[in-house]
Amino acid sequence: MKWGFFKNRKSIVLVVLAIILFALVAEVWAGPPMGHGRRHHLRHHRGHHGQGFAGQGFCPQGRFTVQAPDDILNQKNPLEPSQEVIYAGESLFELEVQPVACKICHGVNGNGLGIMAQGLNPSPRNFTCQETMKDISDGQLFWIIRNGSQGTGMPAYKELEDREIWQIIHYIRQFGKPRRK
Repeated sequence: MKWGFFKNRKSIVLVVLAIILFALVAEVWAGPPMGHGRRHHLRHHRGHHGQGFAGQGFCPQGRFTVQAPDDILNQKNPLEPSQEVIYAGESLFELEVQPVACKICHGVNGNGLGIMAQGLNPSPRNFTCQETMKDISDGQLFWIIRNGSQGTGMPAYKELEDREIWQIIHYIRQFGKPRRK
């Protein structure tokens, strides 16, 4: 039986080395790994507003969302803001929640300038605005995420577990904190 090109062992070794070299070049070309919980390694890059990178968003924002019942309104987030909890909240915010990821409206940086923001009136909540966010309790955020906000584009996320909502709340609270450079 003739093996043609592969009759010679040197040819086989050269083909294998060529495949490995190609894989290495492709890996380098793909760029650095994003890391755990870092879905957008260019998060602080000033890209176009449609991704929610650029701009400060509207601040302060007046809003007249229905207030949560007192037993929910006064709740504090029961989860400790550990790195794992915040990463879980980031994954939910960026990718995992359904019917649509939070970043689509609120933006990757939480500034309210996501892809869908232009078509919404009122504009999505700007989580980076400390002046607005300081007056919104964890319980109110929980209520809004669970039930949506009538008269806005904010849908209800009734399928999320309580723990997932609390993780998201810890994550969005990070947007208002000063960033390390």
